[in-house]
Amino acid sequence: MPGPNDPVKSVTAFDLLMADRSSTIRQMAVAMTEKLCGMAIIEQRDGSPAVVSERDLVRALAEGADPDQVWAVDVMTRDVLTIDGDATILAAAELMDVSGVRHLLVTDLENDRTGLVSIRDLLPCLVRGLL
Repeated sequence: MPGPNDPVKSVTAFDLLMADRSSTIRQMAVAMTEKLCGMAIIEQRDGSPAVVSERDLVRALAEGADPDQVWAVDVMTRDVLTIDGDATILAAAELMDVSGVRHLLVTDLENDRTGLVSIRDLLPCLVRGLL
């Protein structure tokens, strides 16, 4: 098990749930449930990534959204936080804490890929560092 000073890419998922901008929020919820993940990636028109998180879905529903008439593009987060894959697990946790988020996109330029890390991925590594 990696520790707090290991690179965040060592605990990053690179098999991402990719979704279409025209998916309904119900379709997004079903896809996240099936994939057992809390976030989906959506490619914006300019090629940059956007995300739809569980929080985005809950917020939309709390505001009265019809799950079959509201689309991913309507609830997605466009300004996504990223971290370099070589940054430490501790640095990723600190960025999440300061920013109030539970997920980060991880860029692994060496292998030309983008991944996703959640606080759930980081927590065991941080606890291990305390023991």
